[in-house]
Amino acid sequence: MKRPLAWMLAAVLGASLGCDNNVSSGDRVLVSKCTYETGIRQPQRYDVVVFKYPGNHGQGGPFEANTPKNYIKRLLGLPGELIAIFFGRLFHFATPPGAPFPYQDHTDPNQSPKSLITKTRENDDLSRKLFEAGSFKILRKPPSVMMAMRRIVYDNDFQAKDMAEFPRWAPTKDCGWKGDKQLSFSHAGAMAEQVDWLRYQHLVRAEKGPPVGKRELITDFMGYNGVWLDGVQQFQGANWVGDLMLECHVDALKGEGEFWLELSKGIHRFQARWDLGSGVCTLFKTEYKEVNENGTTELKPMPRVELDSKPTKLRGPGTYQVRFANIDARLTVWVDHELPFGDGKDYPPPEVKNGAEEKDLDEIDLQKRRGPTDNDLEPASIGAKGAAVQVGHVKLWRDTYYGLKAGESDVGVDITNPGNWDQFRKMNFKTLYVQPGHYLCLGDNSQASSDGRDWGLVPDRLMLGRALMVYYPFHRAGPIR
Repeated sequence: MKRPLAWMLAAVLGASLGCDNNVSSGDRVLVSKCTYETGIRQPQRYDVVVFKYPGNHGQGGPFEANTPKNYIKRLLGLPGELIAIFFGRLFHFATPPGAPFPYQDHTDPNQSPKSLITKTRENDDLSRKLFEAGSFKILRKPPSVMMAMRRIVYDNDFQAKDMAEFPRWAPTKDCGWKGDKQLSFSHAGAMAEQVDWLRYQHLVRAEKGPPVGKRELITDFMGYNGVWLDGVQQFQGANWVGDLMLECHVDALKGEGEFWLELSKGIHRFQARWDLGSGVCTLFKTEYKEVNENGTTELKPMPRVELDSKPTKLRGPGTYQVRFANIDARLTVWVDHELPFGDGKDYPPPEVKNGAEEKDLDEIDLQKRRGPTDNDLEPASIGAKGAAVQVGHVKLWRDTYYGLKAGESDVGVDITNPGNWDQFRKMNFKTLYVQPGHYLCLGDNSQASSDGRDWGLVPDRLMLGRALMVYYPFHRAGPIR
């Protein structure tokens, strides 16, 4: 059957979200409706999708206050999958091709198809046993999605005036780094037997007492998620975020020496080392073990392990933009927008059991691998060994953290107090079953998002299309990734 011209125009012009003549009410979004409806392309993981609100199933359909309502979210769970949310990350157990789905709710003649929206079998026994046994695999975002979902932690070009005496980026004691008003840094390249480091500390100004810079963990706090109650702005409970991306511009004055980027998480430190003479970048992982000495417990580094090595463009004199990310248990490197390691170098996520080889791992030993630790008070570093370099435009980003529930901390305690960090070792997880013919969609602003964690799944029949770009307001216009 031929589609009417109006439908074709709708497919091109898309849908408007938040269009009530108020620019602040939401963006107007161009949506490709024909993509999914014609079957040219099936909905895929990480698509940003627009769909009719599924929350009022059995109560009048996709309406709220008698008004049709569209939602825009990121598609993350595919039909027939088991999804787990743990430590801010997503894991999945996919039904093997040709195998029956874990549950047959969709074939039950006594089961209303509309009830499958919320029949996600949250935290059912089978899913929890599979996750605890290490049968789930972590979902790793491709680099383009990492870039789309990252959130700024600190841009060193824009420093808070009331924190001028407590710079977040600073050279370690007696090293070769020099700061230019702390906005950029230079290293003369004198021969050295060890790496000189610039260290980042997540310093915040103390609320009471004399002005001091207090070291804290990086969290998923975002100021615009606050609400005003009785004239006081209130914020949701924060979660620790250890998946980070470090970005800077490097001006190499000579083609000699080494340049390093380092990211810490839990018991590990991950490094990317460039040989400025050859341009070869090598990835390393250093694990820290708890050692009890003199009645105290300290983290002691084990021998560094080489993970991979690739040639890059960062070779000889020149100016380069580099990024190093530790996101979703994957190390990803960019040099001038190129990806020398492809999507990145994967490593087993230490927070969970990894497959059959760790099925007998003791729970106590598993908990020891989880953070945060003192390493996370130095979450990012920039190093030089015998290299004459200048570094500027330093930015630190974090990944989106998926909480178990919007607006609440996953551990339920004040995580700024190191005495509470042991709670992370015993953190709970949530599992969800995505019924066949349905999708699990979550918001990127997980702290304040009304999404599939609250109202369940999105059925095929309510899926409108893939969001392509924001076309109004003009200052936010651009592609959606």
